[in-house]
Amino acid sequence: MSDPDIVIVGAGAAGLSAARILRGAGRSVIVLEAHDTIGGRARTSTPDGLHGAWIDEGASWLHQVDRNPLVDLARDAGETLRPAHQGGRRLFDGGRDVTAAETGPYDAAAEAWHAAATRLAAHARTGGPDPALSAAGDLWSPDDPWLANIEFWEGAIIAAADADSLSLLDWQRNQLDEGDLIPRDGVGRLLRRCLGTAAGAVRCGVAVRRIDWSVPGHVTIDTDSGRLRAGACIVTVSTGVLRDERIAFAPALPGPILAALDGLPMGLLSKAAFRIDDGARFDVPDGTLLERRLGSRGADGMLLAIRPDESPLATGFLGGRHAWSLAGREHEALDSIRDGLADLLGRDALKGLVGDGAVSRWGSDPLFLGSYAYARPGHAGARAALGTPFADGRLVLAGEASCHDGLAGTVGGAIQEGARAAHAIMAALPKR
Repeated sequence: MSDPDIVIVGAGAAGLSAARILRGAGRSVIVLEAHDTIGGRARTSTPDGLHGAWIDEGASWLHQVDRNPLVDLARDAGETLRPAHQGGRRLFDGGRDVTAAETGPYDAAAEAWHAAATRLAAHARTGGPDPALSAAGDLWSPDDPWLANIEFWEGAIIAAADADSLSLLDWQRNQLDEGDLIPRDGVGRLLRRCLGTAAGAVRCGVAVRRIDWSVPGHVTIDTDSGRLRAGACIVTVSTGVLRDERIAFAPALPGPILAALDGLPMGLLSKAAFRIDDGARFDVPDGTLLERRLGSRGADGMLLAIRPDESPLATGFLGGRHAWSLAGREHEALDSIRDGLADLLGRDALKGLVGDGAVSRWGSDPLFLGSYAYARPGHAGARAALGTPFADGRLVLAGEASCHDGLAGTVGGAIQEGARAAHAIMAALPKR
């Protein structure tokens, strides 16, 4: 390997975005990716267990379309994007359907809870403490029969972390508008088309083991394929990988960045899916979300979807502590989805499923160790601190975790952060 101006560690959305900008500016760049393909946690696959159907294992929707850079890239490339989440919702309480008269109170409760959370966040922004998201329920109505479901949605499903472990301020800052879009064949494939070629060549299957920034003006990167010396380095791996010290830094990362990492653990949202036989019919319209009323706050929940966004799948989502409890035991996650479908739609529904199914493995995959980062209570400022350049501006951490303008945890946020890191590195390096 010849020595480049900049080494980028990781070829997910942030790394590809940074490479695109740096190479466009005439800088020599080497992108290293430990996985055998690019895209990171935006991965579209066709597992054998889904009998030819594809699935987005990670990123699945394009959020905040008015300022999502991947939406702009897709539209510039003439890609077809269509509205997501066009189905309805069916609620269950035990083994019975929730009536329309009960659905109204659920919606009203969600609205009232959001108002309480907004008030509490405003207090935190003006000098009050940054509590856990669950504090909003404590303030509002801890005995409301739908509070457990509201916290399940907003915490475990949306943020991949339970409400009692999630910063209220960080949650509030990253609220997303409705109106998500989806591409024709998966977000992972869209990312590859829109950024893969522009980002240039990537050296896949090369794991970085150590980054030495002890010598002013240079960064030395040790990999399992040799050593590189560069003028600067952008690291785009997950906070899970960094917190687990899968990459050593010499000297150690600066104290403020270590503190930021401590405040930004990885959440987990696991997706399990089964192929639905083409002729199978269920007792719900396509696109319907199935949700059970939870009996207590923090209880294990599950969200099920029948043919979501026109895919031929029955899909289940598990988040937060529940998902982590099954990390490394993903076959049990598939079993829980089957059991959930049988409980809600009857055992006969399982006759419409084909194959062994497929499940995401973000929690047990050593290259990721989680789905996306969340801020712990009291650590709402950690994202900005994580992305602060150090080593005289020649070393930057970037990715969805460092995004602090409302797109944290998203592909769009990662693309923005990759661009930010690229511009910061160019400002630190000598002009060309």
